[in-house]
Amino acid sequence: MLVYFLLATPAMNDDGFYYEGFTESLAKGKLDFKSFYGFQGLSFFAVPIFWLTGSHNSIIIASVIFSLLSIPLAFLVGRAYYGSDKAGWYFLSLFLLIPYPYTTMFRGFQESALLFFILLILYGSFQNKNWTPLTWAIGGIVKPFALALFPLWLKKILNRKRIIWIALALLIGAVYLGTSYYQTGHLVNNAAINSYQGNFDTGNPPPLEESFVPSIKGYLRVGANLFLSFRKILISPLVIILGVLSLWFGKSLKLRKEIILSIILNFFLVGSLTFSFPKYLLPMVALFALAAMPYLMKYFWLRILVIIDSFFVFKPIFDHFGHNFWPSFYLYLFPLFLVFIIFIVLELTRRKTKSFKTTT
Repeated sequence: MLVYFLLATPAMNDDGFYYEGFTESLAKGKLDFKSFYGFQGLSFFAVPIFWLTGSHNSIIIASVIFSLLSIPLAFLVGRAYYGSDKAGWYFLSLFLLIPYPYTTMFRGFQESALLFFILLILYGSFQNKNWTPLTWAIGGIVKPFALALFPLWLKKILNRKRIIWIALALLIGAVYLGTSYYQTGHLVNNAAINSYQGNFDTGNPPPLEESFVPSIKGYLRVGANLFLSFRKILISPLVIILGVLSLWFGKSLKLRKEIILSIILNFFLVGSLTFSFPKYLLPMVALFALAAMPYLMKYFWLRILVIIDSFFVFKPIFDHFGHNFWPSFYLYLFPLFLVFIIFIVLELTRRKTKSFKTTT
């Protein structure tokens, strides 16, 4: 995947200029929320990269690093939840079948980092780590949709160490929002609201609260962003369906009620926005993918169907974004080919192990 990323050509665009601008301003000693709209959590991590390289693509380099770190982390999440290396490999494969984050990061977008912190929150929650609230807070200032995951760790026993980490998490959020409010007069300068409706004044973006105008269209868009490929969906709709079935029937799933509650919170948060993208649904997509694992681990034919269905996830994202970064569609499909190889190797290993046990 590192070679795959190195073969891509970054092309900063849209909000990426503002994330990079905030990074370079902060690297030079100026914290400037007024000039650069959006949530700037990733920019704090990009500052050391700018110091070291002087690159005007430092926000992209930071995203590449987070995307690479997400690969072993996805394995650890699957293993922690289901208690087996096999589950780790399958969940890692599903991570590779979500091309949106590691495609749009080459235009400066933050979803790759958001997915890393989502995975870190999941891992910390499943392992009952005291530091999980801190990763939750950092993920929240990268993109606020990560905040929907708090039910996963909130019910754990509140010991003294856990309370300290929660307090630190709340302090981070308060400092971030407080500083933004002090400089701009409202909590966060928001990018999406009205940016697709007439003229958008980048020098005076509206406050975050104006994004929330709940309507039936908003909630219908959530469904469209999960299932309609022309919306540049995140993952195969088949994985979403399997995840729903598993959560409905799988009464023994670990943290099942908390996972369902987090999905509902993500649904209502995104549905209440006046404009939404599929990337806003990354928390629920990660949870649906995790819940779908029992079916995928059991049935080889389902895994093959997911591979085929994933082609129709990669294709529209390449047509809209990916062709700007990779020279060939077949090269762009490398993660899909890689997952196919992983599935075949795991299947052959399973059959060999089964044959050995039968012979013994």
